[in-house]
Amino acid sequence: MKKAAIIIYWICVIAAGAFLRFDDLGKRPFHADEATGARITAKRMEPGGATFDPKHFHGPLLADLAEPICKLRGENHWPEMTKTTLRILPAIAGTLLVCLPLLWRRRFGDPAMLLSAALLATSPLLVYYSRMFIHEILLALLGLLAVMVLTRNPRWGAAGFLTGLMFATKESFAISIIAWTAAGFWIALENRQSLNKETLTLAWSKYRMPVAVSLLTAAVTAILLYTDFLRHPQGAIDAVRTFFVYETVGGHEKSASYYVQLLAFPKKSGGIWWFETPVLLLALAAYASTFTRKEDAIRSRVVIRFLAYSAAAHFLIYSIISYKTPWLACLPWAHVCLLAGFAITGWWHTGTTARVILTIIAMACATTQFKQSRMATGRYASDVRNPYAYVPTQRDVETLEPWLRKLGDITPGGTVEPIAVVGADYWPLPWYLRTFEKTGCWPELPDNLAFMPIVFSSTNTSEKVMLALEKTHTLLPRGLRAEVPLLMFVRNDIWNRWMEAGEK
Repeated sequence: MKKAAIIIYWICVIAAGAFLRFDDLGKRPFHADEATGARITAKRMEPGGATFDPKHFHGPLLADLAEPICKLRGENHWPEMTKTTLRILPAIAGTLLVCLPLLWRRRFGDPAMLLSAALLATSPLLVYYSRMFIHEILLALLGLLAVMVLTRNPRWGAAGFLTGLMFATKESFAISIIAWTAAGFWIALENRQSLNKETLTLAWSKYRMPVAVSLLTAAVTAILLYTDFLRHPQGAIDAVRTFFVYETVGGHEKSASYYVQLLAFPKKSGGIWWFETPVLLLALAAYASTFTRKEDAIRSRVVIRFLAYSAAAHFLIYSIISYKTPWLACLPWAHVCLLAGFAITGWWHTGTTARVILTIIAMACATTQFKQSRMATGRYASDVRNPYAYVPTQRDVETLEPWLRKLGDITPGGTVEPIAVVGADYWPLPWYLRTFEKTGCWPELPDNLAFMPIVFSSTNTSEKVMLALEKTHTLLPRGLRAEVPLLMFVRNDIWNRWMEAGEK
């Protein structure tokens, strides 16, 4: 009966995590970063493929894994792609992230790992970005799995393979390497009294070959993926160059306290309280348990402290860097969720009061996080009042393609093409225009702009475009992203036909 109950608990937790990630995947408007990732994926399916750009975007793994999913669902070209299909990959990665504590259940027990899995399953941050076609949740999955491999007996090449995959996912994997190294050194410093020549010699003889093989495996894995399995050798050089030439987009600079405010401090917005404070409290309780003399806490002390120091190092580095977005916190927060489960291991047997407090906090986590996740991915999925919806796409843009089709029906020739997009920072607009074959994007005004049936302009060229089209086109302001307007110009003859059709 006990085993059956445990199995049921695991099934419920994993099912809840999967439900939160897969339910109605295509509902939320496409984010700008999702649209650029989709375009890269589409190019990789074209003859010649797409090569890695060291100045923009990230590693090739996301597109490499999304490509077979698209082909399996019959979406082989840019116009055929759908939001649901592309988001299947991060949803799978997010669900697998929930399953990772299963790997430690025999080592640390079902109660602790069940709690960790429940926190990973319901975290609003992790749920929200498990439903977005970007690199972060894939990096979180690979990173947390790498930690679990690193804190067990070494496996030949396993840690290196995962590290290579992290490198091929996103260049910020280097921050994780630094954080893990710092955590390891700090633990060594704490145990410096037990370190002597004999123990160091034993460690060297035991780990030198696994470390060497892992480093080699990481390098080979990353090279194969960045070069598209040696078809584009320049990719190996560009993978290193990206650390020196990568260009970040402005407007994302935030204070050092940004992640603390996002995850630790409760905030009310849109009539709902947003917070993940109970998870942090459990994580602190787990760390505090390593200073007790309880046998369970002593057995898991090194792992608990490694997770705690790794998470702290991650957040410290990301807090120092001025460039900040919510999704950068996915991997370090996954560390915190895994760590929080150990609160049960350390304090469950200390007394009735501790058990009551832990139970209350755990229940608060499960209920509040599930509710927040549903709100974050439902009603507030593309709303600025949702702290996890970073620069969301406005829902208005979802009606653009159907309306242009209707406009084309009353236009001679049956189409409003060619369509011009002028300026910069116009994503995800190309995603919503992907079914129109004759669509062009220009950083500045082309010579034949006045003849274009439909013209879109971003804010940096709006004045020039309005001046150039004031006699030939009708201006229709539309929404694009939060606080990012989009100007749409319809040629007067087409607009007059539309108005006449409406009057009839």
